[in-house]
Amino acid sequence: MPAKYLTVEGIATFLHHRGPTTLPGTPPDLGAGRTVVCLHDAGATGNSFAGVLDALAVAHSPIAFDLPGHGRSGELDSLADIGRMAGHTRAVFDALGVTRPVVLGDGMGVAVAVELGAGDAPPVAAVVVCGGAATTFPAAAAQAAELRLVTAGRARREFDRSGYAPDTPREVFERAFADWVRTDPRATVGDRDAQAAWDATGRLAGVGVPVLVLVGEHEEPASVDAARALADGVPAGRLVTIPGAGRRVVLEQPATVATEIDRFLGEVLR
Repeated sequence: MPAKYLTVEGIATFLHHRGPTTLPGTPPDLGAGRTVVCLHDAGATGNSFAGVLDALAVAHSPIAFDLPGHGRSGELDSLADIGRMAGHTRAVFDALGVTRPVVLGDGMGVAVAVELGAGDAPPVAAVVVCGGAATTFPAAAAQAAELRLVTAGRARREFDRSGYAPDTPREVFERAFADWVRTDPRATVGDRDAQAAWDATGRLAGVGVPVLVLVGEHEEPASVDAARALADGVPAGRLVTIPGAGRRVVLEQPATVATEIDRFLGEVLR
């Protein structure tokens, strides 16, 4: 799959893209349709969007990147703060030479996407969120504590199989596992700490761009309620359910995710 490095804030940042490649150190061609920048979950990498990138590339210019300390990007540690992650993402926009792209946030990427959509002059044109969309992450502190036992050598790291639809094919788990092992658990601790500290409750009215919230048919009731509260709380939000999917929609139903994004952009960004 096409990939390359760009230096962003002094960090070697690994990009996942589609379409024509370019010279090393030069942004890829993003001239087709809308530029859609994908923001990955805690402990994940941009490769988790591989299927979404494939499907979106039919009409748009999708791109994903590994945050510092994740996958094949530089640094050893997570940025450990949602605001810093949003700032780094804005620096990625600058390095790519794009203005007001669409962002797709999965899991932890939801928080980064919401931050980018807020304020008087948001740097994005629209926001799409999935993978447990919410205004807080109440489980993150406990997840960070569990991972600290792993990094201290006092517990074994277990692959997280939660959040998938009941009939998820084996190859989806295999692809998720291959992505999961690319990031050191110490970086994931920082991600979970960042999630635990983030709270958009009471700030959703300041999100001034259209927001699409995608929720899997098999997500837990509390997760669905949190996603609906996010969609209802922003001025221009909508909720769409993905049939046959759980919380891991970008892995389980990437083509459907791309279809819903394309439909949404056609309606709100004419």
